[in-house]
Amino acid sequence: MLQTFPVQDLRQISARLHDEFVGLTRRCVERCVSDTWNCLEHLGITVTPHLVERVAREHLAAMVNSVPPSQLPAKAARRAGAALFTGHRIVPEAH
Repeated sequence: MLQTFPVQDLRQISARLHDEFVGLTRRCVERCVSDTWNCLEHLGITVTPHLVERVAREHLAAMVNSVPPSQLPAKAARRAGAALFTGHRIVPEAH
């Protein structure tokens, strides 16, 4: 039997995660939290707000970390200072 979930729990989880993942839209975070709750229910796992938050956080982190370097803002890419394939810091050329 499917559980119903308190909307307030989802809102609180979404608010906390949106504060943590400011680069994502509020709607994206809300959708992730809702989808996570529904997936856990579908799999027959006992759903708790704590579990939903943990799983949704992992999914959101994966989404943020999967952004291709070409889509990062130029300033962020320069600040990182790492070469794409080597992972080594780029040494500025002497002028």
